[in-house]
Amino acid sequence: MTAQYPLQRRIQDGRPVLVNAPLQSGSEDSLHRYREGQLWAVREGVITAELDTGSWVVPARRIGWIPPGVAHAARIHEAARGWMIYLRPDLCPLFPTTPTVFDMTSLSHALLERIGGWSGALIEHSAGELTPPQHRQLEVLFDELKISPAEPLFLPMPSSPHLVGMTLTIVADPANKLSLDDWARRTGMSRRGLTRHFRAETGMSLVQWRIVARMKRALELLAQGDSVNRVAQRLGYDSVSTFIGAFSAQFGTTPGAYTL
Repeated sequence: MTAQYPLQRRIQDGRPVLVNAPLQSGSEDSLHRYREGQLWAVREGVITAELDTGSWVVPARRIGWIPPGVAHAARIHEAARGWMIYLRPDLCPLFPTTPTVFDMTSLSHALLERIGGWSGALIEHSAGELTPPQHRQLEVLFDELKISPAEPLFLPMPSSPHLVGMTLTIVADPANKLSLDDWARRTGMSRRGLTRHFRAETGMSLVQWRIVARMKRALELLAQGDSVNRVAQRLGYDSVSTFIGAFSAQFGTTPGAYTL
């Protein structure tokens, strides 16, 4: 599958690490792959990404890892703050071979501050390679990430055309209140058939999938500055308290605290 996407080189001069900070808002329109691995360290706001299997969200105080060669297209929302770090392929075996999300702990934050401050002069001091202290700092960062995994907010997409149409409608309007029976009629399937096929293609029930779709949109709206009340309304929740409960169950914090 990945062969269909262009493979790009992000580090052009052979250096081991390339840091983009501050993050620049913007979006990539098409899926592509890098030879390098990427760490998306989000201090504030949110980064969303399209993978070839679905949508991925990296919210505030999380660190996303995209291994070399994984097809993706990222969107850095305007309020996002943090670091985008590219690692030369020979350094990537330190990190997982699949896309992963980690919590940003106080230690990993401090290490990212240090790594984000590495200048070209410091790297060039050792003939384009990391100095021993720099390499140890990178290893300590990985050790910290290994013990602080976070639950990824991943929205898998089904493969059947009729189910794809249904999910795209839900993504476009998360407040949509059509029931499982309504969707079964629209897709020309039985309730049981829809349930079985949807779980087989996404690994989730439709109810679970809709919750994740709403939470993904909630993070985007909060990052844009919408109030908690406004977000709850736009997502179709019957009350603000219901939305706050769903958000807290997903992220371990209230939407109000998340935006602070």
